[in-house]
Parts: sequence; C-alpha cells; structure tokens
Amino acid sequence: MSASVRSLSDCSFFPSPTRRPFRMPRFRPLPLMLLSGCVLASLGCSQEKTGAPAASAAPGQRTVSITVARAEGRDVQRSVQIVGTLLPQEEVTLANEVPATIGRILVDMGDRVQKGQVLITLDEREARLEVERSAANLQAAQDALARARQMLDWNRANVERAQAVLTDAQTNFKRFQALFAEGAISASQRDSAQTQYDVGLASLRAAEAQFESDRAAAKNAEANVEQAKAALDLARKRLQDTNIIAPFDGFVRKRLVNAGETHKEKTPLMSLVATQALKLQGEVPERFAPRLAAGRPVRVEVEAYPGRAFAGTITRVSPAVDVESRTFTVEAFVPNPGGMLKPGFFAKASILTGTERNVSFVPEDAVVSFAGIVKVYVIASDKAEERRVVTGQRTEGWVEILEGVKPGETVATSGLSQLATGTAVSIQTGARGAPSPDKPETGNRK
Repeated sequence: MSASVRSLSDCSFFPSPTRRPFRMPRFRPLPLMLLSGCVLASLGCSQEKTGAPAASAAPGQRTVSITVARAEGRDVQRSVQIVGTLLPQEEVTLANEVPATIGRILVDMGDRVQKGQVLITLDEREARLEVERSAANLQAAQDALARARQMLDWNRANVERAQAVLTDAQTNFKRFQALFAEGAISASQRDSAQTQYDVGLASLRAAEAQFESDRAAAKNAEANVEQAKAALDLARKRLQDTNIIAPFDGFVRKRLVNAGETHKEKTPLMSLVATQALKLQGEVPERFAPRLAAGRPVRVEVEAYPGRAFAGTITRVSPAVDVESRTFTVEAFVPNPGGMLKPGFFAKASILTGTERNVSFVPEDAVVSFAGIVKVYVIASDKAEERRVVTGQRTEGWVEILEGVKPGETVATSGLSQLATGTAVSIQTGARGAPSPDKPETGNRK
C-alpha cells in the first residue's frame, strides 16, 4: 500500500512539496482593446464605402429654407423714466400766533379760497383792548415829548442869555483891570468887576448843564414815543391775527379745529394747498446726468387717467449725486389748470432727451437669445451670417437693435435653430416677416 502511494506522489500530477505551485496566467486587456478598435475601424470603413450619410453636415453642404424680413430704420424719441409722487407747488398749515378761542370757521375741506380771504376768526376782544391801551400810551408819550422839547427850547434861551451876560462881565473886567493899573480906580472896584465875571461864568455853566439834561430828557421822551408806537403796531398786528387769512389761491385740504375751542399759540388750524400747478420729484440714475437739464419736456402719466399724458417741464436738477443710491433728484413743473391732477397721485414720467434718427428695428422672430447671448442671422448672397446684437425697446412685434444690424439689411425670421455662419439658405416666397407699424415709437436705450 505504501508503495502505491509513493508511486502516485512521484507522478507529475502531484507536485512535490519542494516544487513551486502552479499559477493561473493574469488577464491582460490591451490585446482585447486593440482588437475591438480594429473591428470598429473596419465597420466605419465599410460604412463610408457603402455611402451611408453622416450625423451632421457642414453649414456649406446643406440648404435651409427660411423666411426673411428687412431691418427698418425709424426715428426714436429717447427718454428717461422716473417715478414719484405729485406734490403741490405751495402747501401751508395755518396756525394762531397767540392763545385764542376759535370764533367762526368760514370755509371747510375742499373749498376754493383766494389770497387774502378770511378763513377763520378768533375772539378779538382782548386784542382790541390791547390796541386801545397801546394807543393811550402812545398819546401820553407824545405829550411828554412835547413838554421835554419845550423845556429844551427854554433852557437853550437861558444858555444864550448867560453867554451874553458873561461876555459883558468879561469886557468890564478887562477895562477895570486896565484902569486899576493906571491907578484910576480902587482895588475894590476891580474886585467887584471880577466877581461879576465869575458869577456870569458860573451862570453859563449851570445853564449849559441844565440844557444838556433837558436834551437827554427829550431824547428819552423820543425813545418812549418810538416804543409806544411799536407797542401799538404789535397790538394792531395781534388784532389782525385774529383773522386767519389765505396766503395764496388754492383749496382747503383739511380743517383741524372747531368753533368755540380754545388753543394755545402755534396750534395748527387749517391746511391749504395750491393745485393750479404741481411738481414731480424723482430719482434718476447717474448715467443719465449728461442728458438732463432744466427745460427738458416731460410726459406724466397717472393711474387715475390711463392712456392720457400730461405735459410738464424739468425745472430743477440736483447738482450732486447720492453716494448710496448713485442717483440724483430732478423736479418737474406740471401745469394743472383743470384741476384733474391731485397732490399725492403716484406718477410715472418720461423725460424726453432727444430724437435719434434711422434706428434699426427687426421682427421679434428674427432675434434669438441663449445663455445671455442675443443674436440674429443676416442673409446676404443666399448665405447666413450670425451677428451678436444689443437690443433696446420692444414694441408691437418689433425689436430695436442698438448694435449689430443696419437699416436695410435682411434678417432671417424662421429656421434660426438650423442656421450658422455660412449656411446656404433659400428664401420662401410669400412670407416676409411681421408687418411694420407706420408711426415711430419712443423708448429708453437700455
């Protein structure tokens, strides 16, 4: 038995423990890849030889049937759009100057008023008494001034008399001195002349002092008269202020008080607005600054009157740009003779900046946009040419072309997805694109 086992172990089918074990060969894909490539190449060659068509042909190897239209040249009125709120040209809230009781209210909300018309009367009894008191004070001050001036004139005469007496005493004193020097008179006579001179000098100085005092009193009396006049004028003004008067022609916007109420000073009583003309303020992007100036015409539209435009004029343009919004303010004057427009209306306005001649327009069907790229296909010599364009306004099926197409050029309006630069085209007869409107349109350049 052992001999049999040994003979089997010596057989080549059972390797001995000292021999290397048998391993399967690794799979190598490169020959298979080369083989597959050869097969595909042979199939491609056989297909070309048999004349099978390719998936896509070059633009110049096919003809696409299309419809076309001609780019039109139109005159376009350029404008800048703003939005804002209509404001009255003038608006005021009337108030009382002093504490008062409301007497009568003569107008109410919506009433038309004229400049100088009395709207509200206040209790005037206290103000009238103050006028009478101030008038009496003025009369008393004027009487005091008259007396002061009379005293001033009398003292002026005293000064003149004292000057004359002093002059005479001085002359006598000089003569007596000369006589005393010659020994013609006694010393007592000379001393008496000197005394008279000294008395005259003192009298003159006293008269002059009294005159200066009376002149100061007269000036004080004049000042009292001026103060009394000012007090009387103030009292008369307060009496006038008991009548609340319209400062301009307009309408009563709101009544804020009732008759019989007592209010402190500066209490709002009534609000007025002037609506004969309105103003519109709006913000404009800074890029339009070179196009705007005072005097530009404006067309204003409001929701209350759809389809109707109101004419206006730019009156003010801000000299500075807001650094946060990068806009500047413009103000337009909008006449309102019929009173159709009301302060507070939301308004849209177009500021006309000029007319641009011969601007290209093409049908909307001729414009294709993809991934932010806008283009048209211009047809010349039965070939298509792709052009990137910059579009503007759209109106009634037509698109403004700011850059890329000139008036008179022919553009494709169908089959655009099959076109590329150089594609041969055949133009279908009987279809020339959308009809063009006759009237020029207006719009902003975007």
